[in-house]
Amino acid sequence: MAVDEEKLGAVPDRELGQDGAATNASVSSSDRTAHDDDNQPNDVTPLPSNAAALVSEPVPVLDAAVAVAPPAAQAPEEGRTRLQTTLIIAALASGMFLAALDVTIVTVAIPTIAEEFNSPSGYTWIGSAYLLANAAAAPMWGKISDIWGRKPILLISVAVFWVGSLLSAVSVNMGMLIASRAIQGVGGGGIMILVNICISDLFSMRKRGKSPPPH
Repeated sequence: MAVDEEKLGAVPDRELGQDGAATNASVSSSDRTAHDDDNQPNDVTPLPSNAAALVSEPVPVLDAAVAVAPPAAQAPEEGRTRLQTTLIIAALASGMFLAALDVTIVTVAIPTIAEEFNSPSGYTWIGSAYLLANAAAAPMWGKISDIWGRKPILLISVAVFWVGSLLSAVSVNMGMLIASRAIQGVGGGGIMILVNICISDLFSMRKRGKSPPPH
């Protein structure tokens, strides 16, 4: 009987123990759930219902950027007629012809000039003064034209060449002639370099080696 009572008394204890364990397990699981809820952020905003439509729509800023994009650059020769191009090239070619002719035309007259001024030592300097001044002044004219423009600097170089030619014509001795030829060479260097620069500005790279297009 003692064994039966002991068995009967142990059953409620085990049941209570199991209930207590179950109760503790349920309490611990509820505590963990509450702790997890505390760790989750509270400022999470749900996405709107039209989120997919907003993502798929184009951004208006890109359309505005395309609308304000600058147009393609126009070729320089497209803004002139064939007659205008012909007149410009003729004027540039005449200036180049005059500056190039002055290098060779004086060679024929150098013996007579040296004999007139009785200066055999200045024989070689009549042509050398022009060529040296021509080569030395050419880079200067190109840089100045980048600052103040092609047309006014080209006209100034023509004026310098004209002054040098006038002084050479009225020279009274060999020293004055050599100095005048140097001034003439400075102007001639500007004419030669600026004619090439102007032609490069008048035509695009594609049309530079071709004849002017008809209009």
